[in-house]
Amino acid sequence: MKSLPFLLLALVLVPFAQAQSRPPQRIVSMNVCTDQLLLLLVERSRLASLSRFAADAAWSSMPAEAIGITPNRGQADEIVALQPDLVLTSAFSGTFAARVLERLHLRVERLGFAATREEVFGQIAQVADWTGEEASARQLIATTRARIEASVQQLRPQLAGKSAVFLSSNGIAFGSSTLQDDFLHSVGLRNIAAEAGISGPAPLSLELLLQAAPDFIISEPRGTLDAQMAHPYLQHAALMHLNPRRLSLPDRWFDCAGPWLADAYSSVVSQLSVTP
Repeated sequence: MKSLPFLLLALVLVPFAQAQSRPPQRIVSMNVCTDQLLLLLVERSRLASLSRFAADAAWSSMPAEAIGITPNRGQADEIVALQPDLVLTSAFSGTFAARVLERLHLRVERLGFAATREEVFGQIAQVADWTGEEASARQLIATTRARIEASVQQLRPQLAGKSAVFLSSNGIAFGSSTLQDDFLHSVGLRNIAAEAGISGPAPLSLELLLQAAPDFIISEPRGTLDAQMAHPYLQHAALMHLNPRRLSLPDRWFDCAGPWLADAYSSVVSQLSVTP
């Protein structure tokens, strides 16, 4: 009879331990970057909600995959009502709602910006660790790494020693400590924004752009919002005399960690294979 209390204790602790080791089953994402990584790694049945940007092709590289999953606007009250056992968000957005959720004892995990290829792979692995999908992440990382390396081998002989700049909305350039900078260096290109002393995203003056005379300018593909975007800046008469090679890459391929980074490399391979 002395062993009965220990038996009862074991009956209580075993289910508790199993629950603790079970991966989260009601996952909510409040950010488009964590939306996409969840769609890549986790079964849809475990995704209670994704951000309202998940199904928007202007923001997400996986809009079709998000259709049918409950959207959220990142408000604490709506997240609580979903009864999640894991909430993913960005380290730089939705911070107030995230703090409220933590005070309510919900598990909240935050993802930062990736500034290098290795950080991209690290973020994929981090989301996999939070969700219990390590095997899926290993395969995704290996495939993405191999695709990038194959493109780099093709691009470096053509590009080594040449110069380039990424330009986004309103003449914003991407200097050091950015994924765009890592991308340029990986294929042998000099980043004129970094050489001009820019760190992170910041405006690049037309004067500096003209002085640097880059061999390549990389920007968002042209669209209906060009009046507010970089293209009018790039059509300045003075710049026309430089005649740099223009390459088009969507900003969203660099905004969030994921296998679409490999798409950026393969897209440059394809664009350079076409005679300008």
